[in-house]
Amino acid sequence: MTLNEYVKQYMRTRTAAFYVALGVSLLAVAAGVIACAGLSAYGTAWPALVCVIVGFMAFLVLSFAGQDNAGAAAMGVLTLAGFVCLLVGEYSHFFNTIQNQAMTGFNIASVDGLMLLIVCVVLYVVSAIALNVCAWLRLKKTAGAARAA
Repeated sequence: MTLNEYVKQYMRTRTAAFYVALGVSLLAVAAGVIACAGLSAYGTAWPALVCVIVGFMAFLVLSFAGQDNAGAAAMGVLTLAGFVCLLVGEYSHFFNTIQNQAMTGFNIASVDGLMLLIVCVVLYVVSAIALNVCAWLRLKKTAGAARAA
């Protein structure tokens, strides 16, 4: 069996939940890239990117090894770890900016990078929750459904 045939057979035996998990994993990687590129001037954002890339690799390796649910769970946990790394790396800039504004009047539009941080936080949280849900769903088709496809 060639690699192309193996991949085709592998993809035929997966449910929609697997493809949702794969898409959400890519969304988490995109959030990591956005955070690393856009927020690197304000703090340390690269650990968040490293966490989601390692999680995506774990998802792929575990999925091809037949442990789809473990792969989705690993990606979910590492996405959550990336979220924590993002907050830890970036909080000092945003906290200091907001603290400085507390004395002169608060203007949320003048906080550089805040909207980008909010977007990245939302993407990380949505990805972590969706991957946690996918880890509990059946990601492989049953034997009868796999033959019919």
